[in-house]
Amino acid sequence: MERNKLLEAALPARLEPAERPEELVDMALARGDALTGWQITGADLTGMDLTELEVQGCLFQGCRFTGSNWHGARFSDVVFRNCECSALQAEDADFCRCRFENVKAMGASFAGSRLAHVRLENSNFRQTNLTGALLQQVLWKQTDLSEAFLAQCRHKGLTFRECILMSTSFFGTLLNGLDFTDSRMEGIVVSDTGKELRGAIVNVSQAADLARVLGLVIR
Repeated sequence: MERNKLLEAALPARLEPAERPEELVDMALARGDALTGWQITGADLTGMDLTELEVQGCLFQGCRFTGSNWHGARFSDVVFRNCECSALQAEDADFCRCRFENVKAMGASFAGSRLAHVRLENSNFRQTNLTGALLQQVLWKQTDLSEAFLAQCRHKGLTFRECILMSTSFFGTLLNGLDFTDSRMEGIVVSDTGKELRGAIVNVSQAADLARVLGLVIR
């Protein structure tokens, strides 16, 4: 196995369909049990406090988590598909071998969280806050990260593919070796010295925009 290969979420061969998913989650929280091996479809968990909930080997499909609290929650081998997660509060949460597909997470907060072996694709993460997050083997693909905060992040194996990075903040996050050439990147936020950009891989038009960010005049 390649040491730096992104590991995909490994769902159980058979998932148990949850007939009353809101009650299932309430019961797990009340008992302090982990959610394991469930397919949860269409659940409305808007505004629910899921602090320190543990989820293993589950599929959430078409669920609503708008404004929910995932502070300190732990997810492993979990897939979120076609879910609404805007204004979600997931600070200091842990995501290991997870996948986000067609997820809307505008204005969500993952500040201080750990994302390890996580794939996020075809999603809307505009204005999402990932300040101080630890990103290990994370792939962002065809995802809108405009005006998001990826500030002061630590990362290894971070990849962007065909993403939208308009006015995204990378303040304090070193971008050495990251390839942005197939993404749309304009007006990103970095420090005055531009130290974050050292070693980043960009195309010609991106280089011209970054020159303006750094106060350079190109003639």
